Amino acid sequence: MTTTDPWLHDLTRVRPGDRIEVWDQHHLRHAGTVSQVAAHLGVLWVREADSGLPKLVPTEGHRLRHAPVAHAT
Repeated sequence: MTTTDPWLHDLTRVRPGDRIEVWDQHHLRHAGTVSQVAAHLGVLWVREADSGLPKLVPTEGHRLRHAPVAHAT
């Protein structure tokens, strides 16, 4: 793992309030704000940015990264 690796390999680095993206293979599946993390269970809850709906996301089979910060133009 390099310091430029964008993927999160440890759920203990994810906190409620973090903006996160959940990827499955090469497709973005969920993007939103973390509401809860259960690292010991390998799951987290994300409130979808588009719909506002909560999603339970198992980390197995998914790749996670913090969402890029949008810059005002």
